[in-house]
Amino acid sequence: MIDSFLQVLKTSPNLFSEQATAALNTLEEKIVAAENESNQAISDILSNWCSNYREITAAVKAATKSKPKPKASQPQGDENILENQFPRRFPRLIQSLEKRISEIPKNS
Repeated sequence: MIDSFLQVLKTSPNLFSEQATAALNTLEEKIVAAENESNQAISDILSNWCSNYREITAAVKAATKSKPKPKASQPQGDENILENQFPRRFPRLIQSLEKRISEIPKNS
C-alpha cells in the first residue's frame, strides 16, 4: 500500500483534485507524526485517506496489482506539469513514505 500510494503520488498528479491536494497537508502531518508506528498503521492511515477519493483509490489498487512497480515517469509536455509540485509541496510526506519502502524486504 505504501509503495503503491507513493507511486500514484509521484506519477499521477492529475488524479489529485484541489480538495485532495489540500488534504495532503493533513495526511503529511499524520504520516510524519506516526513515524514510530508500524507499516500496517501507515497503510491504514493511507487507506483511510484514500477512501475519500475514488479515483486515487482505484489507481492505488491498480498499482498494487501491477508488478514490477514502474519508476516515476518523466513529464511529457504539459501532461504531468504537477508532477514536480508534490515533492516540493509535501517533502516530508514523500520522504517518510520512501523511508518506509526502503526498509521493506524486497521479497515481500
